[in-house]
Amino acid sequence: MTDTMSLPTTLITATRPAPTTRASRPSNGAVPLHADGEHAPGWMRVVGAVLLVGGLGLTAAVLGWPGNGPEAALLVPGLVGVAVGVLLLVARTGFTVTDTHVVLHFRPLPPRRIARRCIAAVRLVEADASTYGGIGLRVGHGVRALILTPGLGIEFTDDRGRVTFVRTRQPEEAFRALR
Repeated sequence: MTDTMSLPTTLITATRPAPTTRASRPSNGAVPLHADGEHAPGWMRVVGAVLLVGGLGLTAAVLGWPGNGPEAALLVPGLVGVAVGVLLLVARTGFTVTDTHVVLHFRPLPPRRIARRCIAAVRLVEADASTYGGIGLRVGHGVRALILTPGLGIEFTDDRGRVTFVRTRQPEEAFRALR
């Protein structure tokens, strides 16, 4: 039998793990120089709510049909209505400027980080849905736009020549933060 009381022991101090950061939050303790966001306009939320309720109603009617029910193919439009309705209800854009990055948010998609050293030019631009071909996230040949409502926003060009437009509530402050 061994004596466990005579084993040497050492005191180890517990350390906390470093907090994890998400791509949408500034890393290395960087404080945002500018942060702005924009919710979907009221009409878009109303359309999203109608699609969500209609899609849920159609899905419930197809699934709850007694006896020999309608074809399961009717589930597809119901589920598409639910998905599009949820996306329209949660749509938001955001724009954060730190010392090292510009972070673009278009919810529900993951944020996109652009290094500030890669930004070649910045300007204020008045834009609406016809400027970039619609509302929401618009991706074209060398152009990316986040636009939910018409108005003044920030357009910047990176070192590869790609243009990005973001509509913000306070574009002048964002422009000053990027300068």
